[in-house]
Amino acid sequence: MGHAITFAQQKGGAGKTTLLAHLAHSFALKKQQVALLDLDPQGSLTQWASIADIENLTMLETASYRIGGDIRSAKDRYDFVLVDCPGNASSTLEAAIRESTMILIPCQPSMMDVWASSAVLAMCKKEDKPARVIFNRVPPRGTAADMCRTALKEKDAQVLKSNIGNRVTFSKSFGEGSTALTASGQKVAKDEISALAKEVSQTLKKLG
Repeated sequence: MGHAITFAQQKGGAGKTTLLAHLAHSFALKKQQVALLDLDPQGSLTQWASIADIENLTMLETASYRIGGDIRSAKDRYDFVLVDCPGNASSTLEAAIRESTMILIPCQPSMMDVWASSAVLAMCKKEDKPARVIFNRVPPRGTAADMCRTALKEKDAQVLKSNIGNRVTFSKSFGEGSTALTASGQKVAKDEISALAKEVSQTLKKLG
């Protein structure tokens, strides 16, 4: 049976969908079979998948009223199921969390993002599901990420060691139906996504 990873964040601008696509592509490049489920009303993941041509990556149709069953079914057929959830703490998000192996919460290094993460973290705690915060769009300089990491740990939130930088290549490649992983150059961006994929995989193994 595969792993389901739900991406959730109440605050907009955290790069949730772009990060999901990059992680999915990283798994697919390792010959893992990856399924995508899009529950975000904006439908950005669906639009990306419609122009992407990535081997081992499949976009599945779903709807909020049947998301639990769709995730369970996908886990039987794919190595990884990545779910893009709406920002609000809704019953749809709750159903996705309930069927997930792990929840990833992308968070920009700002206290507003930290505060916005609280509702998702509370829902994960209620459902007794493991959540991990991943810092995204981290600027090259400053101590904001360290301050936010400390604030989250004070809330007993678990934060991944990986940081994803604020790089134009992530959004640019996403808009072109690809990711930075196949862009020319961009070694640092590729290394960041590879490190994230490795840490996520290791975390899933520990969770069993």
